[in-house]
Amino acid sequence: MDTITYSTGPLTYYLKGEIFVEQNFLKLKLPKTILALIPLGTTKENVPVQQISSVSLNFKLNLIRFFAGLIIMVGSNAYFSYKFTFIFGIIMLLWGLIILYTSFTKELRVATTAGKEYSMPFLIPEKDKALQAEQMINNIIAGRLNDTNNRKVAEDQTRTIVDAIKNIK
Repeated sequence: MDTITYSTGPLTYYLKGEIFVEQNFLKLKLPKTILALIPLGTTKENVPVQQISSVSLNFKLNLIRFFAGLIIMVGSNAYFSYKFTFIFGIIMLLWGLIILYTSFTKELRVATTAGKEYSMPFLIPEKDKALQAEQMINNIIAGRLNDTNNRKVAEDQTRTIVDAIKNIK
């Protein structure tokens, strides 16, 4: 299957999240940052395909990031009144805008049969990749359910035996 890579932030464009299937595991890799600026490591999860029960895609607003961005933007106005701190005010304003921008996300949630949920945030411009990941995981779930459908497997086996008997004559 394909590997879906997505950007986790406009300033940390080099940090990429990944979703892919390897053998019987759904592998999730999510970089972590502080205030959408400082890299803080990576979270890696391996979810057995047989334990995936559902996947959902929701719009999410991270209130902490939203208010942090607003506070930084409002605080940057204080630096515009002085001649020597004008550049610092512009930097703070841009940083606040980026934090505000990253507070709006599409969140992909993968639920397991054990009740655990894994969530991956996608920026709004990356929503097509979130839809692609949701479709990929739904295909995995459908394939697993088809493989474990006893009635369907029994019907396929019966049909194969009947066809083999018909071909003997």
